[in-house]
Amino acid sequence: MTDVTGRECSKKSVQQGRSHFDARSVLLVREHGKLATMSVRAASAKPENAAGGFFQHSQEVFLTVEGPGRIYQMRKKYILTTLVMLHTQHLFRLHILPWFAVVLCVLGFPQLASAQRDQPIQEEPAPLVATEMAPKDERVERVEMLLNQEQIDQALVILEDFVESGSTSPQADALTFLHAQALQAKGDTKQAIIILEQLLEEYPISSFMDEAGLLLGRLYIESQEANRAIIVLTNALNRSSNSSTHMNGLHLLRQAYELKGEFTKAVQMALKQMNATGEHERRELLDYIQGLILQRMDERTLGNMLETYTTTFPGDVALIRLIELHTAQGDEVLAERDIRAFLYRFPNHPYAQTAVALMQSFISKIKAHQYVIAAVLPFSGKMKPFGTDALNGIRLAMQEGRAEFGSNTLGIVVKDSALPPAQLHHVVEQVMREFEPIALIGPLLAQQVKTVADLPDWAEIPFITPTASISDVKQFGRYWFSTALTSRLQMTKLVEHAIRTLGFSRFCVLAPDSSYGKELANIFQEIVVRHGGEVIAAETFQRATTDASTQIKRLKNKDLSLYGEMLPMETAEPVKEGEEQLVYTPGFDAVFLPGHPTDVAFLSAQLAYFDIKVPLLGSNTWNHPDLLKWGRSTLNGSTFGDALFLQSTDPEVQGFVQKYREQFQEDPSIFAVQAYDAMRVILATIKHGATTGPEVRDQLFIRHDFPILGGLTSFGGGGVLDRKVYMIQVANGRFIQIN
Repeated sequence: MTDVTGRECSKKSVQQGRSHFDARSVLLVREHGKLATMSVRAASAKPENAAGGFFQHSQEVFLTVEGPGRIYQMRKKYILTTLVMLHTQHLFRLHILPWFAVVLCVLGFPQLASAQRDQPIQEEPAPLVATEMAPKDERVERVEMLLNQEQIDQALVILEDFVESGSTSPQADALTFLHAQALQAKGDTKQAIIILEQLLEEYPISSFMDEAGLLLGRLYIESQEANRAIIVLTNALNRSSNSSTHMNGLHLLRQAYELKGEFTKAVQMALKQMNATGEHERRELLDYIQGLILQRMDERTLGNMLETYTTTFPGDVALIRLIELHTAQGDEVLAERDIRAFLYRFPNHPYAQTAVALMQSFISKIKAHQYVIAAVLPFSGKMKPFGTDALNGIRLAMQEGRAEFGSNTLGIVVKDSALPPAQLHHVVEQVMREFEPIALIGPLLAQQVKTVADLPDWAEIPFITPTASISDVKQFGRYWFSTALTSRLQMTKLVEHAIRTLGFSRFCVLAPDSSYGKELANIFQEIVVRHGGEVIAAETFQRATTDASTQIKRLKNKDLSLYGEMLPMETAEPVKEGEEQLVYTPGFDAVFLPGHPTDVAFLSAQLAYFDIKVPLLGSNTWNHPDLLKWGRSTLNGSTFGDALFLQSTDPEVQGFVQKYREQFQEDPSIFAVQAYDAMRVILATIKHGATTGPEVRDQLFIRHDFPILGGLTSFGGGGVLDRKVYMIQVANGRFIQIN
């Protein structure tokens, strides 16, 4: 180990500037009022359970290692006092002594660093002398007394004199904390916050860290700064192992989260408190949680609470509140759905008897309607957001139908499809038997369609899946239909637009190496050939790739072997013969590039780099703001198709978007649109006289005038609705509709 003198140590430390302190890697130095750090990487063993610091002002130096236990002092030369506070003597022998020896070397005492690891340091007559406790700064005792007597001004005089004089104290952290307390008592919250922030930064090993963190968090809450409070209090809890600090910190954290409006997290903090409190406190916390749920939470927050606590408290309270809200609003659809969910999740709950009575009442009301439509959608699990969107679309169409036919004409029964296959089949069969609906909307997923594939023909009730990407649902039976934008429908509309409208005939394909990417690529190529076009080459890429140059070069070489050319670059100045610079000119019209928006943005730039500067064709995954955020001019003129375009110029689409936003406070998704269209199709059959499942099916099979968003249409041979696909082009950082 290299010897370092105390003077060199001090000089080097100050040069390194101000920094946070980590006892395992640095020494914290204060010289003439300034903080700095110095590395002690030479240490071969570092204490994991102690924290230390090296403080110097003029000729006064303090070395500290903090923890409950004894205090050790050392006096020599410019070193006046060395304080070492140990967890135990055993810990000192095993862990702190090697680290402390390094400190002695750094301070210029290499001869003291050679002490053996197991040598009982407290028995050495010199230079270490064990003492029971360091003397307390009398100013600390005086200020504490004044604050207890509520003599705030007198206390502040002492504290401000300490700050202004620049004097030092081994209890400077205590005086700083008392200063913040005095300012708080005086009502100067802003200055108290500044003092506490300084304390946490400058005295990271102080015994006042816990109290300072909690007080700072409380002051931030009082100042309505919830985010700052959450950060400070979270740090305090992570740093401390003190049970009292944790209880107080959790109490303040729930206040901060409540202030921020994050009621679910406030409940989480209260539940953590409940795990470590007595019976009386638990009752108070239960009342607090129930109060938040019943008085402060909206429907969205209640739904989030239910997702977090699906079958435990306080999920039961949240679900009861949702039942009450939807019942009071007269929303039979959601109230009946919530009651069924409650009985399924909490069958032995005290509220279950009330829920059963409500359920019977709702069932009677639903059956009393002239026409009943069923909806089987996911209302729990990871697919819940999509099921909610689909139900919102159905509800919007149902409201329009009731306005036309009367409120007592149409009823709807909903079921959660997030079930194991056998149970899903049983539940859907029960709905068919009990409610005898004239049609059913759902399920969303292709796999679930296959699970209940036999039921429509058995019950003679049409099933309309709004989202399952199955190109031929008729394979499952005569009563199956779909309003989904299937991959085949999407590619058909895209290729027809490219060939018939844009005049393209030759294409290359660069698709994701995934089942979805391969499906789109295969369908695209098949339809291009069917329409008389040609696919020159096809390649795949990995999701989130940063280099597709190999694949792009293969596309380029294949094209050069067929139609591509290397032509002289056009220049303003004449070029001598033989010195022309040749540039690749593609022999194809467009590249089909489906995929995630960030991948598309990156690959479009890489294609341009290799002189493939042709229009790009994409899938509806392009319909996302990220494409415009990351895409550059290389995407200009590129085109994709989707069943929904929020900025559409179609008045009917704009009317739908506006009504949806007003009712649900968010933009509609493609799930909402396709479910909305499914309900509108069913309502159209009722308007034309259908009263049974077979009559609805007959109309779905033969009619060509079903009103959906985008115009009148019909179901194709595979049972899929021939819906309008909006062709959307990227133009100067915007999406525009071009059909």
